Parts: sequence; C-alpha cells; structure tokens
Amino acid sequence: MPAPARETVVDGYNLIHKLYGAEARKGAMAELRDRLEAALSAYRKASRRHVTVVYDGGAGAGGHSSSGALEVVFSGSGRTADQRIVELVRALKARAGLVTVVTSDREIHRHVIAWGASCTSSESFIAELEGLGIAGRTVASQSTRSATHPGKTGSQPLGDDEVARWLKLFERGS
Repeated sequence: MPAPARETVVDGYNLIHKLYGAEARKGAMAELRDRLEAALSAYRKASRRHVTVVYDGGAGAGGHSSSGALEVVFSGSGRTADQRIVELVRALKARAGLVTVVTSDREIHRHVIAWGASCTSSESFIAELEGLGIAGRTVASQSTRSATHPGKTGSQPLGDDEVARWLKLFERGS
C-alpha cells in the first residue's frame, strides 16, 4: 500500500521575504507571488506533495484558487495568514501529522506542532528547493555575497586566498 500523500502548507509572505530579501522590501508583491508560485509548482512536481500557499489579505472570507495540486489561499479581511494556517492544520485533526508547514514564524511553529503537524523554517525549505535545482534562488544571499565579494556570485567556488583567510579566521577561535 503506498504511503499517504503529504501536504506542504507555506506561509507565503514569510517565504517571499526570506527568498527574495531586498526585492521583497521594494514592493512588486504580485510579481514575487508569481515567481514563488512557479517555484512551488516545480516543488510540487518534484516532491509529489500537495502544496498550499497562504498569503495575508484578500477580499471577503479569503480568496482561493487552485492550479493542479498547488492551492493559493488569501486569509481574507479580519484575519492573518498565520491564523489561517493554524486553522487549516487544526481542521485536519488526526491527519495533521501528514502536513509540513513552511514558516520561520515561531508563533505559527508552536501552534502547528501542538496540533500534530511538522514545521520547517523558510531557510531550510529554500535550501531544499535549491537542492532540487528549482529556480528562485535567494536574491538576498546572492546580492549580499556580490556586495561583499565584487565579481563573485553564490555559485562560484572560493579562491585559495579566500579559503586561507577563512581558515585563519576560524583557527583563532580554537
């Protein structure tokens, strides 16, 4: 008998801010949501998990759309995405153990664990996406690296001089 499908519930804006950093602070959320949803669709295909992404806002009781196994939910007025995520997990009751929530919000983490779901940080999930070769690498980490090491990108290896500097730095702490 095949194992039951697992579901991944994503705290949308939390992941966008971790994934796109400074770009997210500038605005253009609609474009960043589209980019995130494309990455989550690729993740859904690779992981064979049902994925729900929850965002703050939306009209009425909360907007909802579905594209294959990727569901997009807006929390609606009067409640937050955080509250909506906890409600989704709570409504699953005994099946909550099949859910992994992606967020770096400690309050959400505490609540979903109490209801039986597992939780992973946005940073860990980003590493998982990158490990799967899914586009949408962190603009924040690449731009930070480029600013501190001009001419280098996150995908280039360190030079011998730079490795020696790091080794020397860590030797001091021993």
